[in-house]
Amino acid sequence: MPVLAKNVNRDFSGRRHLDWSTLDQVRTRWKGNLVVKGILHPDDARRAVSAGADGLIVSNHGGRQLDGTVAPLTMLPEVVEAIEGAVPVMIDGSFRRGSQVLKALSLGASFVFLGRPFNYAASIAGEAGVKKAVSLLGSEMERNMALLGVTDVEELTTDLLRRH
Repeated sequence: MPVLAKNVNRDFSGRRHLDWSTLDQVRTRWKGNLVVKGILHPDDARRAVSAGADGLIVSNHGGRQLDGTVAPLTMLPEVVEAIEGAVPVMIDGSFRRGSQVLKALSLGASFVFLGRPFNYAASIAGEAGVKKAVSLLGSEMERNMALLGVTDVEELTTDLLRRH
């Protein structure tokens, strides 16, 4: 199975050789935790869980290659509902602010990945920049939670959001 070979020539330009049977094979061979990234549809979430995924990451891989792809945050509630708490659902996709993190947590994400703000901070001011970015993000989240009337992320629910 080329995707698991230690000497594989990693050509990521095409994926025609990958399908759900590939995930089944990976799960059979890998006994550790298996997290599947790139989930955007409830059916895919259910399929990944049935294949033995221990976690899901809702992501469009940055959406940089496709100009019309759906935002992960838009699909998060449907994915969370589809798997009915079977595994943690994480999210990745252009998060920059604490308010965005709180929205994702309110919509059911167990964890929110965000890296670009820290990459930018590191490129400008190194470790001190990253520490400042962490501080700013934490402060924004604390302030926004206070404005929402919650003191713990466990209190974040869809009741705090207004859908348009």
